[in-house]
Amino acid sequence: MIAMPGTGKRFALSLGRGIVVLLICTGFVGLATAGPTPEEYAAHVGAGAQIVTSGDLRLDGKKAQCGQRPTVLDGQLDDYGAAYPGFLILNPKLLNKVSTPVKMWIFAHECGHQFRGPDEETADCFAVQRGRRQGWLTTDGLEEVCKFIAPAKGDSMHFAGSHRCELMRKCFEDKEIK
Repeated sequence: MIAMPGTGKRFALSLGRGIVVLLICTGFVGLATAGPTPEEYAAHVGAGAQIVTSGDLRLDGKKAQCGQRPTVLDGQLDDYGAAYPGFLILNPKLLNKVSTPVKMWIFAHECGHQFRGPDEETADCFAVQRGRRQGWLTTDGLEEVCKFIAPAKGDSMHFAGSHRCELMRKCFEDKEIK
């Protein structure tokens, strides 16, 4: 601390305020990246959103579970599925248009984000390996998944569907868990 009259006190006060501002900003950033709770999400999207507790979700009679994470059914979601930290989201209206292996793969892909992070190829690999181990994904089912995503064009987050299929086929055959 500088021993000049008055300046040391102002410096200490200024530093103290800076730490408080830093802590507040860090707290807000942490909240912003955490995302909403399933209840907050369902309340935001409104009527029709339904929270399904872990272990209670069935897709065409098959149990779909992602650890202890619940699933929000949201018919207004602009995709088949999505993931927020701590829960998954599925659009039942869109899922009703695809086969059982594709539904299960979509769910497992979103679950893969929960356990493996945001990388799309890693979530794809997680999904096909889980499906193979749990018995709901066969080579024929994988071909249904590939047919489903084949038209997808690549973007900043995803490779083109055909490239994703190539990688998923390799993951499906790989006995080492990824």
